[in-house]
Amino acid sequence: MEIKVKYRGKEQILKFDKERVTALDILKALNLSPEHAFVAKNGELASEDEEVSPQDQIKVINAISGG
Repeated sequence: MEIKVKYRGKEQILKFDKERVTALDILKALNLSPEHAFVAKNGELASEDEEVSPQDQIKVINAISGG
C-alpha cells in the first residue's frame, strides 16, 4: 500500500507491505516518535491506532514545546 504524506512542506510516498496501515506506522516510517509528532488525517488529528488509506489526506506535524 502506498500512502501520500505531507511532512515539513514536502509530499512523499510511503510504501507499506501490509493491508492495514495506522497513523503510528506512518510515524515509524518517518523515524518519528509519537511524543514528538502527530498525524492529521483529512484535517483531523488521528489517534495512533487509527487506520489510514491511500485516499486520505495525511499530514505529519512536529509537536512544539516551549518553556
